[in-house]
Amino acid sequence: MRTFIRDLTVVASVHMLLAFPAAAQTPTPGMRSGSDLPIEPGCNCICGDRSRGAAESSQPLDDVARLAEAKLLFQKGNDLRKLGDCGRALILYEKSRALVPSKPNTQNWAYCLEQLGRTDEAYDAYEILLTSFVSELSADEVRSVNVSLTALRPRLSLLRTSANVDGLLVVDGRSRGRLPAAREIRILPGEHIVRVVKDGWASFEKTVTVKSGEATSIDARLTPLAESGRLRVEDERLTGADLFIDGALVGQLPWEGSLAPGPHYYSVRKGDLGSAPREANVVRGQVTLATVEAGPLAGELRILTDPKHAALTIDGVPVGRGIWRGRLPVGRHKIEVEEDGYVTYVSRPSLDPSHSGEMAIKLDVDPSHPKWGNKQGTPWISAFGGPLLASSLGSKAEEKCDLYDSADCPDDRRERPLGPLGGVRGGYEFPNGLSAFAGVGYLAMRASLTRSLRATVAAVRPENATIDGEFTISDAISFHGPFFAVGAKYRLEFAQYWYGTAGISIGSIFVDTRDVLTISVQAGGANLPVNVVGAGEPISSAAPFLMPELGFGIRMGRYFGEVGFSVIQVLVAGPPHETRDVSVRNQKPCTENEIGTAHCIRNPTALILTEERSYGALSAFLPRLEVGVRF
Repeated sequence: MRTFIRDLTVVASVHMLLAFPAAAQTPTPGMRSGSDLPIEPGCNCICGDRSRGAAESSQPLDDVARLAEAKLLFQKGNDLRKLGDCGRALILYEKSRALVPSKPNTQNWAYCLEQLGRTDEAYDAYEILLTSFVSELSADEVRSVNVSLTALRPRLSLLRTSANVDGLLVVDGRSRGRLPAAREIRILPGEHIVRVVKDGWASFEKTVTVKSGEATSIDARLTPLAESGRLRVEDERLTGADLFIDGALVGQLPWEGSLAPGPHYYSVRKGDLGSAPREANVVRGQVTLATVEAGPLAGELRILTDPKHAALTIDGVPVGRGIWRGRLPVGRHKIEVEEDGYVTYVSRPSLDPSHSGEMAIKLDVDPSHPKWGNKQGTPWISAFGGPLLASSLGSKAEEKCDLYDSADCPDDRRERPLGPLGGVRGGYEFPNGLSAFAGVGYLAMRASLTRSLRATVAAVRPENATIDGEFTISDAISFHGPFFAVGAKYRLEFAQYWYGTAGISIGSIFVDTRDVLTISVQAGGANLPVNVVGAGEPISSAAPFLMPELGFGIRMGRYFGEVGFSVIQVLVAGPPHETRDVSVRNQKPCTENEIGTAHCIRNPTALILTEERSYGALSAFLPRLEVGVRF
């Protein structure tokens, strides 16, 4: 009696769920000659196979939850599809079908595959719709699906594969069933990698090129492994999970089988839990135990490379050439694509649970690679910059300060030259790694110091008298202006992405210099400011320089970055600052009481500064950062 009541409750719950309307709108897949393929009239919910209705009445309550989840996923997929996001909608339809395959979610699944250009998969999905749900399709719907299939057929090619073993057929990383196949499969025109794998046999692999509307036949001849080892993959937490080895679904965990000695990659998947590809090295005559590190999976990712024979690596594990499809754990991953004659591609995408879609990776040609025979160079452009550091600008003021006693020019009141440099340069790199380039930029350096100078100057009174004064001079020296340079450098690659550079350039700085003076004089207990006419006025000149450089860089596709250092060597000294009248300011009348003090210094007084050069043959150190692009 209890069993009867429980089953009656389940039946009532299932039928209430199936009858509950959904808000999602119907798609219009297979739009051929104005035909439409709507969801079954009056049923916008997940509708299971009606032929199973009696069986469902005895299913446990867990299946009711599966139906509810399948319905929810279907509705969310419809919402995304209406927004034009068939990529993410497809993932939800696939999850819905995994729970409860039905006419509506299969119909929408096929529609999204077609919209995404996955024509061969869309064709298979429409065939599933006709074979598995034909009893639910009206005559008009059957006609509409056939119209879609007729329109897709000329855009596909036929592949007939036979083999001497009942192995697994894998095309471009996608499992296409077990041989012998009941019929040919349909694939997209172009180049494909066909593999047949079987436990204990050497895998068969062949690259074929097929044309639209044509059939291609392959007879795969596999040979038993002369030498083999065994691989065992197990994890108590993932019992029953699908195991993929070298891209083919070989069984479920726990699993053990014979493989050729050497490296193989494997991954596992159980629902939304799974692992990234990992590498296992099979040893002849031994059993290799492989571990599994599983986590929540993102959506399905398809990686397509151009050229199609490019080697594809995920998280450091080689996973084949040309194409990879699967699901990776949530988080950051490293994807690399490499092929002789092309610039290596590296990406580090961060995947979240909703992430799905396609990565089409087109490698840039490396024209300097010997593969192409006709060696040619590569133009490039970059921006560079860094802080300029120098011990001295080589000015006369700094030179005198270096000769003074430390008490007369204290270090704590001196700032060494410092300032920024930035610029751009472009060049042409020849096939041998040598570049010729030209560049422009701007630099600025500032230095300051305070020095003491003792001098005897004429007094106002008594006549012919002198005063011994101590002058304190603060110099604020600036050195700035644009520059132009031409040069050459050599680049030497010593690893996959890394290289070193060495070069030299010659040019000229169109420099303005200033020496802003702040002077005071102390004599007889009075301390007064001093004015120097013309102090701080700019002086313009051209400063020729040499700049040797060394660097260390990384190249990522067309783009490159370098760190290094350069030395700017100014070759000649600059012109002197003009010396003009010097006068003491704020003087009181030179009375008897002021005799011998700064108030009695005669104006204009004797020159305390001879003409001092603005800069010398200086050396400046430049820690350099450079980023650029190759064309």
